[in-house]
Amino acid sequence: MHPKSGFVVLLLALTLNGCAYHGDTPVASAPETFSVDNTTNPSVDLPAHPWWQEIGSPELNTLVVEALDNNRQVSTASKNIEIAQSSLDTVRLGWLPSINLLGGRFSTDGIALLPGLMVPLSGSGGFLAFLPTWMANIIQLPNQTKAAEKNVEVSVADFLAMRNAIAAQVVSSYATVLASFEEEKILQALKKNLDTQVRTARSMNAQGLETAISSLEQNSQLQKLETQMAVNRANRIAARNALLTLLGRPLENFVPKASFGSLNLNYLAPGNTPSSVLSSRPDVAAARAKIQSADYGISSTASLLAPTPLISSQSIRLDVDMSTNTNVSETVQAGLIAWVLDPTIFGKINTAKKQYDSTMINYLSVVDKAIKEVDNALAEFDAKQTTLIKEELILSRSSKNLATYRAMLRGGLLSETDYLQIAGQFDLATMAMVQTKLETIISLSKLYQSMGGGATYGQDQYSLQEQTIVSLDRGN
Repeated sequence: MHPKSGFVVLLLALTLNGCAYHGDTPVASAPETFSVDNTTNPSVDLPAHPWWQEIGSPELNTLVVEALDNNRQVSTASKNIEIAQSSLDTVRLGWLPSINLLGGRFSTDGIALLPGLMVPLSGSGGFLAFLPTWMANIIQLPNQTKAAEKNVEVSVADFLAMRNAIAAQVVSSYATVLASFEEEKILQALKKNLDTQVRTARSMNAQGLETAISSLEQNSQLQKLETQMAVNRANRIAARNALLTLLGRPLENFVPKASFGSLNLNYLAPGNTPSSVLSSRPDVAAARAKIQSADYGISSTASLLAPTPLISSQSIRLDVDMSTNTNVSETVQAGLIAWVLDPTIFGKINTAKKQYDSTMINYLSVVDKAIKEVDNALAEFDAKQTTLIKEELILSRSSKNLATYRAMLRGGLLSETDYLQIAGQFDLATMAMVQTKLETIISLSKLYQSMGGGATYGQDQYSLQEQTIVSLDRGN
């Protein structure tokens, strides 16, 4: 074999090897169960599940839908889909020929060749040429198209992940606003209680029946209570502003229609398995699509070693002014193969392979993070819900006891001071229960956010299956 022939064969072998698409993008494995056993609970279609509706507030349902429609972060993520789709459309336009139009006057004593014009010109006159040219790397373009399609999939997954996060944040902010109004009522009751105790203590102190120390302690408690009320107002303003920002509204006064007590948490966490969760989490789908995009990137880069066909056609009209006016129309067609052997391509191929390895590591990291987040969120929700159930039971018993003490007060069997102290303790227990319920709702929001709950709700164009975005290309 001639040395030059051997070199050509070597280049062809390297090209074919570099252009081969892996085609075996992995699907990461997951543990069989989470640390908190939820397998006895019913599973749900997590991406399409409007989990916030189970909390039982029509106003909350409306606010979540409003946020998904108007939130600026969601809108930005939606625009990123359009940008990625536009990039895909641009790659597809590479299959079309380019078109040039040439025209002008000429005058020469001999023969002239103009750049881009295949017909020599002589004499004097004018010309008009229509030059369509098609030059495309028929191996590279399909890979570039596939890589661009996967980038669209990544942008869609980011969009769904943003919707998932915004829904959870709306639920948490709304619950915090409701809780602050409920706590304000309790704090006002405590303040009224303490004011009565302070007046009673002062009256008894004036009669020598109470020590000054007791009155000072009650005043101190009253000051602490006023501080707590100020903090509660600040928390309500922060939660209200966060909610309005999520909704895309200007900062204004917001008074909820529902009460905190109407929110329902008497249901179980979803029983989806770890594999089911990974299958429908948007960030996992995005990480996997990045692997496939990088894979096509290797093939696209290696395709630069392949020869590129060049086909051109010229339709030319000449108006020649010699001894007699002459009109000439001519069509010229040409085709050739361009083969660029650039040594830097091998470095680019190696870089593309390193990028592929990086996306693979990132994918495995995203999977590990997803499992950890759901596992932690399940444990936290289970603990908060258990605590809430017990506190509600204790508070129910305390409420019955308080009714008994109230009857004893009316019957003269209990002093007003003692009753006020018992009523204050009941209010404090109610305050603790409200806080626990709020923490439970927030933990529920974190749980569904970690599971990808509600990501595709109201989105008929997109769905999540087997860590893949389905039905995202406008052409399909």
